[in-house]
Amino acid sequence: MPQSRYKVKKEKGSSKIKGNRNAKSLSTTSTIVDPSLLTRSAVLDGLPREEADFLTRHVCFSFRSPSFTDCSSRSFKEGPSKVEVTTFVSQVVDALQQFHMCVLYDALSDQDIENIMSEYEDLLDVKHGAHAIGEKDASKRSGTRMWNCPCQLGPNCSFQGWRDGSEETRLALQKRRTSDQGSRRKTHMWQEVCNEFGFTHIARVEVVTSHVGCRNQDWHCDSAHGITVIFALVDIDLAKGPTEIEFITPFNCLGHDANSGKIKQKHRLAPPSVHAVMPKGSVLMFNANANHRGTANLSSSDRPILVLDTSPPCEHLDGSCWEQNSLS
Repeated sequence: MPQSRYKVKKEKGSSKIKGNRNAKSLSTTSTIVDPSLLTRSAVLDGLPREEADFLTRHVCFSFRSPSFTDCSSRSFKEGPSKVEVTTFVSQVVDALQQFHMCVLYDALSDQDIENIMSEYEDLLDVKHGAHAIGEKDASKRSGTRMWNCPCQLGPNCSFQGWRDGSEETRLALQKRRTSDQGSRRKTHMWQEVCNEFGFTHIARVEVVTSHVGCRNQDWHCDSAHGITVIFALVDIDLAKGPTEIEFITPFNCLGHDANSGKIKQKHRLAPPSVHAVMPKGSVLMFNANANHRGTANLSSSDRPILVLDTSPPCEHLDGSCWEQNSLS
């Protein structure tokens, strides 16, 4: 992977992040990364202590600043400063390089989620059956795709482009100009992080629902190189069937440099596997080559997530998915 352009400068008056013994020092005037936020969330209930400690101490991040309330697509007034963005992205990139996963809080606002769910429910109508994935297997898990790159065309998904009726979902994910800052653009941190690794291509955007009673998925990986991005559209605790990531099976490093061979062992601070529980609106990002699975939904309600597959640029697509037309 090319040398990162995100560097965290050591400044006087820096302080350790509260609740994270292994965190880097950050300027007190810069981005606040507070992994201890998750400890106040009910999603940790029932999670093994080793996994809970790993999540809260090493891979969970929250972006906060006096200039805005969260990093959702609807909350910025003037946008974060360049220092705030570079500091935050540097921290997340570092976590992904070490642990191959991270969770970012407040990636979607409540309004974004409401709009996405409304479109998803409309697109589930039987009249759209030709374009819905339907049940992926016999385990009560279904998917409805909203964006499909030509490289993903197949028997179960025969369209390419954005589906009509997915405009709000596209809007929630896409970088957009602010209304009062003509040349400035809102920053979506998950996309900044993917771009840093060179994963600028989005192969699919899909709502995947684990229905009540859904069983464990089989273990699998998504691709040789890339980052899988999963937005929580509801609170996801252990009973809801979170994504479980396993760190024992060898997998590719992120990037394509000389160090991108198979990992021989997990990071010493990581558990053998972790259930990625997270509050509604959060986004899970993990190495697409890591072994993982959706776990059983033992709760009394469905667990919808919005899934994006990111990878290096695709020869089948001219430009980014944000520049493409609707369904074709």
